[in-house]
Amino acid sequence: MDTGSQIKLSQIVFDTPIDSIINKNKIPLKFQHCSFDNYIPNKDYPSQQEIKEKLMDFVRRLEEYNKKKCCRTFVERFVKNTKKPKGIYLDGGFGVGKTHLLSSIGNTYKGKSIFVSFSELMYLIAYFNLLPLVEKMSEFDVVLLDEFELDDPGDAMMGINFIREISKTDTIVVTTSNTTPVALGGRKFDIMVFKERIGKLVNYFDTYAIDGQDYRVTKTPKTEYDSSKKTLTDLYSEYQPKNRKKLYLTFDELINMMRSVHPVRYTNLNEHVDAIFIENLRQFTDDELLDALRFTYLIDILYYGAVDIYASTDIQLWHMFSDDLKDGKFKNKVMRCLSRVSEKGVFVNTKS
Repeated sequence: MDTGSQIKLSQIVFDTPIDSIINKNKIPLKFQHCSFDNYIPNKDYPSQQEIKEKLMDFVRRLEEYNKKKCCRTFVERFVKNTKKPKGIYLDGGFGVGKTHLLSSIGNTYKGKSIFVSFSELMYLIAYFNLLPLVEKMSEFDVVLLDEFELDDPGDAMMGINFIREISKTDTIVVTTSNTTPVALGGRKFDIMVFKERIGKLVNYFDTYAIDGQDYRVTKTPKTEYDSSKKTLTDLYSEYQPKNRKKLYLTFDELINMMRSVHPVRYTNLNEHVDAIFIENLRQFTDDELLDALRFTYLIDILYYGAVDIYASTDIQLWHMFSDDLKDGKFKNKVMRCLSRVSEKGVFVNTKS
């Protein structure tokens, strides 16, 4: 076995300063080659072509705005009629190309942009606090915010507060989600407070709904199970990394890592590994909610980093999360995890 292609968990450095993680937060590896040209709309869903054209126009208007806002004085800016483009809220189901389009904005726009997932934003707010983070983010012309999560009312309100504060700067937010702004948490918040705050969020965005089917899964995740009767160690031995290395660890080791490392630093895995091999994947128990949520975030990170996922398990992946998790307030987070793993995962069924 070529040991030069392997890396141990203990060899991965996770103590990168958080500030440096923000500064290098570019379009994820998986989406670095995404463009409007290679986004091919499905003719059965006309909204895909329409939204593609609207986003291309948004990039043009954003570049015009940032050229004009360089004028030194307020009077000059007023005379030049510099109008800040509205943010964009791109709504749609899983697997219809929202992240592809979001990345196309960042890959096309010539100014400063930052790509961040909503879960990562929540962790960053918790680490820095809201206003210091807004100050850091306002150094960018556009924040590309992937998967504005609406399941948890607390997180949704933190996201709304972030939008409210960043809207006071020259920075513009483009975000994707699976629910339109008017539907945010309607059953969960105090209705008066909700209406007062949601109105500001709706007015900040131009909202576009994109239709289509999930190209990764249809009704339920259909992960690829290895049918060659090879073991996980066989697959690990045969795997040839491309530019990075391969990592083998047990599921319990993975959980311990997720507990001990700040989630924002999970992204350091992407700098080191082309593939991760997880031994004895199992269902999360009822008292492992935080671990389950950390895992969904880890899968987001690995997905963005184009990391292949292999695992041995005696369960169907669909049963990795309890019914309460799949149907509860974290449903979108869990379903996105299953959808993304279904695209990247190869599993060895150890059930006799």
